[in-house]
Amino acid sequence: MNGEIGFRAGAAKVDITPPVGCWLEGIPRDQPSNAIHDPLYARALVIEHGSERICLVTCDLIGMTVTYARDVRMRIAEVIGSTFERVVVACSHTHSGPTMLGSFDPVDRVDRQYLRDLAERLVRVSREAAGQLQPAQLGVGRGAETTISQYRRLWTRDGRIVMNWEEFPADQIVGPAEEGDPEVGVVRIDALDGDTIAVLFNYACHPNSLPGDNFTITADFPGYAAEIIERSLGGVALFTNGALGSVDIEGFVDRDFVGVERRGRALGTAVLQVCTGIREMERQPIIRSARHTFLMPYRKVAPELVAWAEEVVARGPRQAMTLRDGISDEIKAEFILKHVNRREPGAEFELVGLRLGKAVFVAIPGEPFTEIGRRMKTLAPELQLHIIALANGYLGYIATAKASAEGGYATDVASGAPFVEHAEDLIYENTHILLTQLR
Repeated sequence: MNGEIGFRAGAAKVDITPPVGCWLEGIPRDQPSNAIHDPLYARALVIEHGSERICLVTCDLIGMTVTYARDVRMRIAEVIGSTFERVVVACSHTHSGPTMLGSFDPVDRVDRQYLRDLAERLVRVSREAAGQLQPAQLGVGRGAETTISQYRRLWTRDGRIVMNWEEFPADQIVGPAEEGDPEVGVVRIDALDGDTIAVLFNYACHPNSLPGDNFTITADFPGYAAEIIERSLGGVALFTNGALGSVDIEGFVDRDFVGVERRGRALGTAVLQVCTGIREMERQPIIRSARHTFLMPYRKVAPELVAWAEEVVARGPRQAMTLRDGISDEIKAEFILKHVNRREPGAEFELVGLRLGKAVFVAIPGEPFTEIGRRMKTLAPELQLHIIALANGYLGYIATAKASAEGGYATDVASGAPFVEHAEDLIYENTHILLTQLR
């Protein structure tokens, strides 16, 4: 790469829709998919300034294992002439896409041929984006969308935490236990003649508009929003999910394709409004990447919880079932026993930071609670900081210490939160280290 080269960018997208008959992931189901409502896409953005060549790939998928993501990133880096550390592969977390992780499955439902084909397409779309590199300019902005995402942990009058999808008497709900984050972050990248190359937009919310009894493949509202942006501006629109671990769509409203379109239209409109308001476009923006890893310790499980899990599993093999939302006791028990059998004290936790002009994105391999995301944003008040969740692999939910003490879904090992209660502090401290490199 030529160190004298100015800012350049290129983008491309590819269809990654699986065949009908694949198993869907995100909510337990007892039958495979039976239709395709809208295609799933992977979108790639390659940016370059001086010696930095960065690639961001976004996918309409639930998530990826760390091993799979690492392999794909290494292959992408090779074909675009960059390094592994400068490649981020992120997933939207749609709950109506193909099984990628196998988290809830009684049997292995991951289609290995699909994974092989997917890897080839992700490499190919990244190569195509690199092949489109051209002189560019970049602008950043932010707005808000308040009608889609809700803080999903609710206090009841008797002092319990329930989720906004649980059937609980409305008159017994006090209100949300915390605040969500309605912020919409946008980076717009144009060619020098003003044509749109790419729009990168960030918003925190679970894309689970359809409950478990949906067996139709869809990218959900982020995919709909991306299509609106692309039709309006041209170029490629890349959605990255924010700190979504404790926010959700409304639990009982528009859990259908009418809801998908309403939410997608609302988010797409919000992004377009931000794009319109971006007046300052930089032709020589700061483009920088950084990578930092640390050990994230696993939390301990109380002996009585292990005994409960062993009792549940001893009842017999788990039967496949379809749930509207959430997970069953059988799945919780399996999570617990799998966790206590881990030999490692923790997981290698990778943070990747991308500096795009006045915006910074921090990629996290899991689902951090929204409170963690809001706290991380305070680390860079002079910049526009956003979290890219479900990036470069998936290690589970990351709850706050406060939420862990309160209880509820996604705050313990049984519901997919494997790390110590002070995980948020470790992320905060290590993000501070990462930001020193990006500044």
